[in-house]
Amino acid sequence: MNADNSTVKASKAASEPMPSKPKWMIWKTIFPYLLVFPIVFWILVTIFIPLISVVRESFYDTGFAGSAGEFIGLTNYINVLTSSAFWSSSGRSLIWVLGNGLLQTVLAFSIALLLNNNRKISNIARTWMVIPWIVPTIVVAIFWQWIFNGSYGILNAILINTGLIDSSINFLGNPSLTLPIIIFINSWNWFPFLAVVLLAALANIPEELYEASAVDGANRIQTFRFITIPSIAPVTFAIGLVGTLWMFNIFDLIWVLTEGGPAGYSTTLPVQIYQTAFRQYAVGSASAMSVITALILVIFATLFIKFAAPKE
Repeated sequence: MNADNSTVKASKAASEPMPSKPKWMIWKTIFPYLLVFPIVFWILVTIFIPLISVVRESFYDTGFAGSAGEFIGLTNYINVLTSSAFWSSSGRSLIWVLGNGLLQTVLAFSIALLLNNNRKISNIARTWMVIPWIVPTIVVAIFWQWIFNGSYGILNAILINTGLIDSSINFLGNPSLTLPIIIFINSWNWFPFLAVVLLAALANIPEELYEASAVDGANRIQTFRFITIPSIAPVTFAIGLVGTLWMFNIFDLIWVLTEGGPAGYSTTLPVQIYQTAFRQYAVGSASAMSVITALILVIFATLFIKFAAPKE
C-alpha cells in the first residue's frame, strides 16, 4: 500500500510543471551580458564592419570612396605585389620601425636607469618628462617644423651664427635627411612614455637581488644582464610587441611634416595607402594594400610572441 502511495506521489510530482526562476535570478544572469554589450557593439561597428568592407573592396576596382566598382578578383593583389612603390614604401616602413625602436629603446633605458638610481628626482621627473608624449601630434609637428624650417628655422639660425654652415639647409626637404629627422622627432615624442613604463618596472625589482649579486662579486654589466633584463622581460616584451605595431602604423606625424615627400623619401606604407586611396583615387588597390599590410603585421606578431615571449 505504501509503495502504491509513493508511486502516485512521484507521478504527480513528475506531471507538475517545474517552478520558474525568480525574476531577480533571471536579471542576475543577463546583467553581465548587458554590461559587456556596449563595448562588444562598439568593437563590431568600429573594427569588424570596416575590416570586412576593406577586404571586400580589395576584390573590386573601386575608384572613389563610396562608388561602386566591378569585381576583378585578385587583380589588385597582383598589382600591389608587383608594384615597386609598394616595396619601396615597405622598405622605408622597415627603416622607420627599426630606427624608432633603436633610438627610443636607448633613450628610454638611459633615462629610466638614471632616474632609478636617483630616487630623489625620479618622482618629479616622472611628471615632467611625459610632457612631450601628451602634447598633440599637430602641435609637435608645427613646433619641429619651426625648428627645422629652411627659411626661418631656429636651427639654421644657430648653425649660421656659430659658423658651422654658410647657408640655410632645408632639412625636411633634403631626401637624405628627411626620414632620419622624422624618426628623431617621433622618438622625442614617444620615448618619455616608454621611460616611465620601464622606470616602474625597474622600481619593482627586489633590492635583495642586487645585494646578493654584490656579495657574489658581480659587476654592473653582469648585474644588468642577469638580474635587470630578466626581471623586466615581461614589460619589455609587451613594449616590443605593442610598440612595434604602433610605430608601424603611425601616419599623422609624417603626413603633417612632409606628406611623404620629398619625392616619396618619407613615404611609409600607411602614407602610401592613404595616397593611393585619396590622391590616386584607387580605393580597391589601397584596400588590397591594407589587407597585405595587416597580414604582414599578424605574421610578425605571431612570430614575436612565439620566439620573444619571456619564459616562465
